[in-house]
Amino acid sequence: MMADEQTVSSTPKRGQGKPKTRWEQMRKTDLTFDQLLTLMANNKLAEGKSQRLTEWYRYGVTYYARWLQKQGLSATLENFTLDRVRAYILHLKERGTFEDHPVMAPSDAHLSDYTIGSYVRALRGFASWLYAEQYTTTHVLERLKVPKAAKKVQDILCAEEIADIITSLNPRTEVGARDQAIFLLLLDTGMRAGELCNLRLGDLHLDQGYAVVFGKGKKERPVKIGSRAAKALRFYILHWRKPAMPHIDHVFLTCRSVTREGDITAAEPGQPIAVNALGHILKRIGKAAGVPRLHAHLLRHTFACMYLMRYRDPFALKSLLGHTTLTMTNHYCEAVKQMDVVRADSVSIIDGLDLRSLDVNRRGRPARKTKKQG
Repeated sequence: MMADEQTVSSTPKRGQGKPKTRWEQMRKTDLTFDQLLTLMANNKLAEGKSQRLTEWYRYGVTYYARWLQKQGLSATLENFTLDRVRAYILHLKERGTFEDHPVMAPSDAHLSDYTIGSYVRALRGFASWLYAEQYTTTHVLERLKVPKAAKKVQDILCAEEIADIITSLNPRTEVGARDQAIFLLLLDTGMRAGELCNLRLGDLHLDQGYAVVFGKGKKERPVKIGSRAAKALRFYILHWRKPAMPHIDHVFLTCRSVTREGDITAAEPGQPIAVNALGHILKRIGKAAGVPRLHAHLLRHTFACMYLMRYRDPFALKSLLGHTTLTMTNHYCEAVKQMDVVRADSVSIIDGLDLRSLDVNRRGRPARKTKKQG
């Protein structure tokens, strides 16, 4: 009888759910973000995702964990709630740039909408992984929307700025030859900063006028290289490229003659250039040429818009840029369309009016009619 009673009590009644497993009964709210991020990174890497993607997740979630600790809360799963994440987003909108940065001085300028959106996307991706791996019973941030970013006009370099940058670089020096090859290659191909830093000698096919780059999603694609960029590459490789070790086959290396270490992160010359170092290099080039806003993605934008203005082929541009869909490519199409409208001769309404028939003075005001003397 006792056995029957135990059997009945262990059997779920109709209308009730199945008995919880030991995993479901386990307390998970005490797990720290650091522990969960390590598990998430291993999971993503096992799926074939890039190391850079896992670092992006860790970067975004760690910032939220630091904010929790400043609020006197523990950086555990217990405090990963929708309300707290919304309060964190409000904090991001009010904080200044480079706050708590180990090197850069804090600034009064606020974070851009794009930066805040990047943090929110990282947290949403983290929440999706937690729900998929059953660390949470619901998608914690399912109702959280990414803050709407301001839609700005696409910024590109003009022909005069490109000429100023090229003439400011001296190819008869190691730094100048390397920097000129970098600038011309980025502008001529539209490749990303990471793609340029990972470019190997075996990827160059200068006689055939192209290179093979390894882009996002572990996808290879060919990019066309013009004669001028190819000439700068040949000159740098032949005369100035000196690897620290024979096995180093990256195209662009750190320089021996650099006295300022602000744009070089390697411990010694002849090492592959990192993405952060490339950013410093382009910033230095732009500052010297009077174009302080210069960065790798600005060159990518310039390439995309100039390509569309010349060839009008968004499908070919999609392939050259390595886009999976036309969504991002359409942004460039819209930017070029806006440029065409502004540059059109018939866009000015005032200039199209025949003001000679109007009785106006030099200041554009109605002229006073003088009475005729009888």
